[in-house]
Amino acid sequence: MQNRSSLKTFWNFFKIILAVALVGFVISKTNLAEVIALLKRLSFGWLAISFLLFCILTLIKTFQYYLLTGRQVSYWRVLYIVILQNALSNFIAGGAGIASYLTMLSVDEGVRFRKVLSAFVVAKMGDLLAVWAILFASSVFLWNQIGAVQYAVVFLLAVIWGAVAVFVAAALLRQKFVALVKTLLGWIKLDRLAIVRRGVDFLQLFSEQDSRAVLQALLTALLYSLIYMIVTLFWFYSNIRAYSLDFPFTVVTFVNAFVQLISWIPIQVFGGLGVSETSLVYLFGIFGLPAAQTAAIGIGFRVILYAFTLLIMLYLPLSALIQRSQKRK
Repeated sequence: MQNRSSLKTFWNFFKIILAVALVGFVISKTNLAEVIALLKRLSFGWLAISFLLFCILTLIKTFQYYLLTGRQVSYWRVLYIVILQNALSNFIAGGAGIASYLTMLSVDEGVRFRKVLSAFVVAKMGDLLAVWAILFASSVFLWNQIGAVQYAVVFLLAVIWGAVAVFVAAALLRQKFVALVKTLLGWIKLDRLAIVRRGVDFLQLFSEQDSRAVLQALLTALLYSLIYMIVTLFWFYSNIRAYSLDFPFTVVTFVNAFVQLISWIPIQVFGGLGVSETSLVYLFGIFGLPAAQTAAIGIGFRVILYAFTLLIMLYLPLSALIQRSQKRK
């Protein structure tokens, strides 16, 4: 138990060091003059559009969770939980955000933990499929220009499809499939890894549920995930336009999808600080955009993300005041 705690502490420390190192790398690629020039080009009209899209994204994700948890909690309460989850994910770590979501819905609101967990996993599966579709479509258009990452794109598309296939197989074939997976993992000794055991537990969870209900939930999640990812794309593009820059929309689509996938790798803290900015510098660099400019853009995006997260958090005390006034009545 102590070894696990020490390993977790070391891993968290490593993620912080990585974030600091990558931030240093991004800063080294630009200069103060480039950042100031970027700020001078700031378009408040596009910035307002960006904030509106950010709010819409929060509302869409809230409605997705609201439906997947069976509408057992009011939409406005789920909105409170989602905003808090996003704030913790952006300012601390993704794990903290997920933990708050699971705890508040199951402990505070009384929704069964299995229901809350399955809603979260199904939503993530929907997100994976949506990103897969966007990455696939943008890669087809830009295939001749992405030679440096063609193999990585093919690998990611295959892994995502495989993960979704395993999920669907667990829902349809149920216990037989899970037993087969356990046997195979035990044979190749992968069942000793904590992350693998956690994955098997998720499969076990869905294999015990009604197949039709799981597939229906996945279709619902996919619909809202597609809407969410399309709005995310336009939010990403509006951030670029907010700094009076104009990149080809297909390039923006590809970079956005790739960065979305990178954001799910569990090596990040503070909302992907350093990792996201480095990814932007590299991916935009594939298309010949100067590193000094894209590094400044990465810094600008980070400022927008943190500022918008703080602004939308104003709903939290407002929600508490509304609840108190309702109780008095």
